[in-house]
Amino acid sequence: MVKRRDTATSDLFRDYQPAPVVERFDAGAVQAWSLAGRLSKAVSLTLNEADMSRAEIAKAMSEHLKDEVSKATLDAYASQAKEHSISALRLAALAAVTRDVRALNTLLEDAGMIVVPKKYEALIMREMADEAIERATRDRQAFDAQWKAKR
Repeated sequence: MVKRRDTATSDLFRDYQPAPVVERFDAGAVQAWSLAGRLSKAVSLTLNEADMSRAEIAKAMSEHLKDEVSKATLDAYASQAKEHSISALRLAALAAVTRDVRALNTLLEDAGMIVVPKKYEALIMREMADEAIERATRDRQAFDAQWKAKR
């Protein structure tokens, strides 16, 4: 007997797309000849997509860093025409103020690293522990086989 497909019931998971764990800009949006250029584009996108104005972001960054950051400085960081890249401290402050880590991930991509939300740290550590257990188990089995072969 041939089963008929139920067309009256909608599939709750058909269009489901889980949220990304690692937030990144689309590669084409930050494409540039150099890492400094990609970072400038990432800073520009972060500033443009933020829920705050550049002046508000500059003020919040100044308070966060306890150091003056002006709107003009942010404009320079966002411009590829300027040869002035954002510092690590100011990039971290930008991420903290805007709650947007995509510029950090743009910077770290070539190093093979990513920024992951802190809430996932325990899961990552558990996975690393599982991998260590598997590696130790394989080693133990190999040592047992060597021991038995020499008897």
